[in-house]
Amino acid sequence: MLNILRQLMGWMIIIIMSFGASASTRLETELRRVVPVDTDIVILEEAQGQFPALMQSAVRAEPLGAILLLTDTQSQQQWLDQSHAIRIHLADHGWLTMTLPLPITPVKTDLHSDEVYDELLNQHQQQVISRIQTGLQQLDEERILILAMGRSAEWAARVLQDNNPSIRLIIINPRPADDQHPMRLLDHLTALEITIIDLYREPYSAGKQAIPDARLRRNAMIQAGHANYHQQVIKDAIWGNETDLLKRQLRGVINTYIILADQKRAQQAPEALEVDERPPGVRR
Repeated sequence: MLNILRQLMGWMIIIIMSFGASASTRLETELRRVVPVDTDIVILEEAQGQFPALMQSAVRAEPLGAILLLTDTQSQQQWLDQSHAIRIHLADHGWLTMTLPLPITPVKTDLHSDEVYDELLNQHQQQVISRIQTGLQQLDEERILILAMGRSAEWAARVLQDNNPSIRLIIINPRPADDQHPMRLLDHLTALEITIIDLYREPYSAGKQAIPDARLRRNAMIQAGHANYHQQVIKDAIWGNETDLLKRQLRGVINTYIILADQKRAQQAPEALEVDERPPGVRR
């Protein structure tokens, strides 16, 4: 019943957001009915109107950092259910989490000419990038991660090419933003020099194929000489409430490739600064 309510809530949010700022109070009221009482609902502004974000404070005196969760753009009506278990779990284990939905990709109909549809895609692209950037601007922790699901992975990688190089990226079952141009996902991933954690489960349900699949992604990153790319298979259900193994797996890879890696770099930094500054010839 709760899942059905969240799905209906997701569709309602899409409809409400299309009416602009005047619906913000109603939007927040409807969201409050389905999220935990300790979730902060933030209504953010964009050129096309407003959109909601869910903030969950870290259950820790000093947060480990902040994580921006981006749900799959093809599962917009399920964004609450898709992100709920993960965002709460990570907050319970020391991370401030912020979750926001990305706008749905426009679908071409017989009413759209090629020119009109291209303009719709251009507007959608600008809206997605702006929304991710707006989300990042709300986070002021020293350590920031983006956790991108499905088709949001390509958008996150694209934004990070022009953003703070200290932000790290986690992608879950990454898919291209546009199936007509699947290799753009690889182009954006290989252009990054940050830590990337790639969690996947293949084959996809209903005979769907991931292009580029895990093998292509792994090979492309090796060929690009990307030393901080880490890939693991997911051994559990991906979305919804049955994600216990995935939640623990997420914590494990974050701890190994981000927390411990940061600690190791911090320990090595003082050694790198120990430089002998005496002038040449003064050595004993």
